[in-house]
Amino acid sequence: MDKVIDIPNTVAFDRYYHCLLTGCGLFAAIMFAGMAVLVCSDIVLRNLTHISLPWTMEASEYLLMSATMLAAPWLLYCGDHIRIDISLRMMPPRCRMFFERGSDLLGSIICAVLTWYSVMVTLDSAEQGGLIFKVLVFPEWWLNLPMIFGFTLLTLEFMRRLLKQPDVESEVQ
Repeated sequence: MDKVIDIPNTVAFDRYYHCLLTGCGLFAAIMFAGMAVLVCSDIVLRNLTHISLPWTMEASEYLLMSATMLAAPWLLYCGDHIRIDISLRMMPPRCRMFFERGSDLLGSIICAVLTWYSVMVTLDSAEQGGLIFKVLVFPEWWLNLPMIFGFTLLTLEFMRRLLKQPDVESEVQ
């Protein structure tokens, strides 16, 4: 696979998983672009006319959180997530593999705990029937859905990386 957007020629699950994460990255990019257009439109409308879109700041906050939770699994899948690997590059391949696997295990455990906690908070919020009362009014538990989705995908991606066979090329480097 030369590019991130290339579909793997392997098992059907890998292809669907690739398409899901690529779709998440694409949808996150659209959300970030929409947020930029929304904020710029509000600024232009306020300065050139008497029209204001009072819900833009609130919508931007929700879009920012949702787009971030969609983009994170895709970035991890691409290997473009924030990573400080200066010390890993100086290690022998065997140690490097040990630390890579350890970080994948730790990441999967942390994301699984965050997924579980997000589900519990969402169920509690839905049971209580809490509402967000700002310019936009909606059930409070809706805000947790992107976190559940994102942390679930992050857990799956960390597990996939953990169970993946070691790359022969990285062993030689």
